[in-house]
Amino acid sequence: MSTRPYSLEAWRNFQGRGGRRAETSLPPTLADIPADAEMDEGIVLGCWNGERFVSWEKWRATSPIERDAPAEPACLISRDAPCVTATCGSTRVWLVRDGDRWLMFAGTRSSRRRDFASPFLNHAQRTAEAWYDLAEKGWHVGVQG
Repeated sequence: MSTRPYSLEAWRNFQGRGGRRAETSLPPTLADIPADAEMDEGIVLGCWNGERFVSWEKWRATSPIERDAPAEPACLISRDAPCVTATCGSTRVWLVRDGDRWLMFAGTRSSRRRDFASPFLNHAQRTAEAWYDLAEKGWHVGVQG
């Protein structure tokens, strides 16, 4: 993950486009469909195929199936690791497994964040990156002591 999806930079890019979505291959909106568009006879439920309104059965049978590419696993570290460390911005962060939860230590190994505990390592990593900055060199299995 190189940039945060809800960063100040992303907001400025959105503002620079005048509040419009980025130009991609998104499905058409109602504004893209002409008001005098043709449609098949006798349809009850119609779908836009890019040229005209057709019955849902016909559209379903002929429209291509699209799916997102499989996501890369966010956490490549074993969830059985006793401790995971990273340098987030200028802060050293330790995520230590304590039974079925992950505790966060920031700055020094003795300064536990009392306001945070998570049952999921991935959630703990995302929270640390949101609070302190992205992990510069990634997350690593650390020494617990």
